[in-house]
Amino acid sequence: MLAIAYYILKVIICSGILYGYYRLTLHNKIFHRWNRFYLLSAVMISLSFPLIKVNIWHNPAGDDGQIIKLLNVVSTGDEYIYEVSSSGSFHLSGEQVAMVAYMAVSVVLMVVLLHALVRLNRLAQRNPLQKIQQINVVQTEAKGTPFSFFRYIFWNKNIDMHTDAGKKIFTHEMVHVKERHSADRLFMNIVLIFFWCNPFFWLIRREMNMIHEFIADSKAIDDSDTAAFAAMILHAAYPQQSFGLTSSFFSSSIKRRLRMLAQMQNARISYIGRILALPLLAFIFAAFSIKTKQLLPGGNETASAVLEKTITVVIDAGHGGDDAGATAKKGILEKDITLSLSGKIHALNNNNNIKIILTRDKDITQSVRDKVDFAVRKKPDLFISLHVAQVDPDKGDKTISGFEIYLSKNQTAYTKQAQLFGSIVAAEIEKNYGVAPQMKHRTGKGIWVLDAPAVNYPSLLIECGYMSNRNDLAFITNEKNQEKIAGDILKAIEKFAKSKEDGLIVLEQEAQPSSRNYQPKQENNTVVFNDNAPAKQYSEIPTDTLPANIKSVDVTKDNQVIIIYKNNMAEKITKAEAIKRGIVPIAKTGMELFSNRTTDSVLYFIDGTEFSKSGLEKIDPNEIESISVLRDKHAIDKYGEKARYGVIEIRLKKENTAPKVRGGDKIFQKVEQEAKFPGGNAAWQKYISAVIFKVIDSLQDEQKSGTCVVQFIVDTEGNVSEVKPLTMQGTLLARTVTDAIKNGPKWIPAVQNGHNVKAYRRQPVTFQIAEEQRSGQ
Repeated sequence: MLAIAYYILKVIICSGILYGYYRLTLHNKIFHRWNRFYLLSAVMISLSFPLIKVNIWHNPAGDDGQIIKLLNVVSTGDEYIYEVSSSGSFHLSGEQVAMVAYMAVSVVLMVVLLHALVRLNRLAQRNPLQKIQQINVVQTEAKGTPFSFFRYIFWNKNIDMHTDAGKKIFTHEMVHVKERHSADRLFMNIVLIFFWCNPFFWLIRREMNMIHEFIADSKAIDDSDTAAFAAMILHAAYPQQSFGLTSSFFSSSIKRRLRMLAQMQNARISYIGRILALPLLAFIFAAFSIKTKQLLPGGNETASAVLEKTITVVIDAGHGGDDAGATAKKGILEKDITLSLSGKIHALNNNNNIKIILTRDKDITQSVRDKVDFAVRKKPDLFISLHVAQVDPDKGDKTISGFEIYLSKNQTAYTKQAQLFGSIVAAEIEKNYGVAPQMKHRTGKGIWVLDAPAVNYPSLLIECGYMSNRNDLAFITNEKNQEKIAGDILKAIEKFAKSKEDGLIVLEQEAQPSSRNYQPKQENNTVVFNDNAPAKQYSEIPTDTLPANIKSVDVTKDNQVIIIYKNNMAEKITKAEAIKRGIVPIAKTGMELFSNRTTDSVLYFIDGTEFSKSGLEKIDPNEIESISVLRDKHAIDKYGEKARYGVIEIRLKKENTAPKVRGGDKIFQKVEQEAKFPGGNAAWQKYISAVIFKVIDSLQDEQKSGTCVVQFIVDTEGNVSEVKPLTMQGTLLARTVTDAIKNGPKWIPAVQNGHNVKAYRRQPVTFQIAEEQRSGQ
């Protein structure tokens, strides 16, 4: 429904532009046939251009020109509407009520149109008819006559057809018949049945009716008797009844018709207004029909990738045989959906260098161990397990929908490849249906086909929507949609293989993972691996130091830098180029970046309070009593996982209650009364809640819950300085809270011994995302 509304909005905008051009350059001009053609074309263009899609492929890694950026404005809106409408759930909403009301108005207009046609038919049947010049002339005394409708002229018996006035009126109506003006009127009335909310279509219909009269008037007079014809119009009796679909001699604006008759006597032909319509149409076509698409790894989007090597892919149709998997109403089984989808992937593969192997091609029972053993024997380059999720019918949220991609919970030698492949798969499927924005892994019992110790290949599991969601189930059980998803998966395989051949994917250490190597422990629903994991051939740059458009950066031992952008493009450059761009920091004290222990990762504590490295420069060395260094297990045991790169503890001399900065300005760590927000805690809660509410959608998309502790200094005047997050650094929550404190009002200073003092303040802010209930495989 949202997609339909968006289409109607684009039709309104397009017709508004075209009608506005008509009013500025063509309105009340004497080239009536051109105006008629233009207005009809404006309606058809407004209806068709928003439906046409012409894709322009461009490389997002390059510097897009202004034209691409302009086209992206409309394209981005289209992609958003398509994704929302594809993944929405079915329930009686305000949108559906509005749609019912909209259709009700359309039905009323259709009834009015049919009633008018019936009235015309009755009028023709009940009155005498004669043929004049192959035209059916109906003699009647009905109000509103004379008028014409297609090849019928309904003539008023009270008007003598043989007088000069009668001849001119008859000629006038004959022009309507020969020019097929009734077809224009019927077309516009049918369009308005479905697009009655478009005010510009109503205006176009009114202008079309006037143009019909102008054309008929120009044909009905001679150059010598324009004044007489105008006088005849003025003195004619104005009718009191109209049929809506007919061309009536007396039914239009007399003033405009007289003005136009005067212009015909002094015609000046101007072609500028007509010629300028061409660039306007080109602009509208570009704005509403041309869509920009980003090229992802693998190059050509429109043809199969040319691969030099054969890539073997095992496709696992989840469940099977006695294991039906999830079930839905009407006997729909997960095992049947996954078998059908895997078969289509195999059947649609036309790339000779992609070898698809199915774990099952019929309904047989297979244990997950059998599936893994089968896959390992085939030595695949990729493994994909297909499933369809389902929430608990009694407890779960049936509105949850969309595809999801799961990775192994183990950090293996193939994790990076699996992540990149999963990103490409998500980008392809997203063209046809909604996909969860982040890849996941199951931290509890896990997923055996991904987590088994014998797995020695990049692997992922695709949840093809939710059987508990009506829209998802309707989509994935449709044969054509299954073919689309199968094609998306095949395209992703091609792109991954091509990227691998082009050297855009880092080949990590080909180590056989074993259960002894990996001993994960769960902390806050995240998996943390110990130091027994096999060493990588590259180092990862901390994500909180990367530019916003980069997902990850790896530095290989030969000083090559692999960049993976958030749009799934990959780029390989030298370390020198990466440093020049500011992507990789310059290594300090001779430590190379592939060593995960950098001095920037070491934690610094002064009398139990964490400080940044830059903050140490402000401490007077004469105030330091001792310095201790903690490493490895000792640091982690005391300060947690964040201290895995080491901790430096600094103790100040006992007579100092806080670090003393150069200049003699003392900053208190502990005070009798802490600095506080003006208005107290209630005012702070109201202030920070309002700030967070502005970015709540982005915070939910980031999917990072927790408590962000921000430390800052409040001086004796209440001014805030040195604001920095101590936890959740690099997250949107940390940036939001930090900016809120920096840009907020002055605080009430801390008090010590009855005096306002300069002191540190730590302010915690907790943001929690409710866990969604999802079914497991």
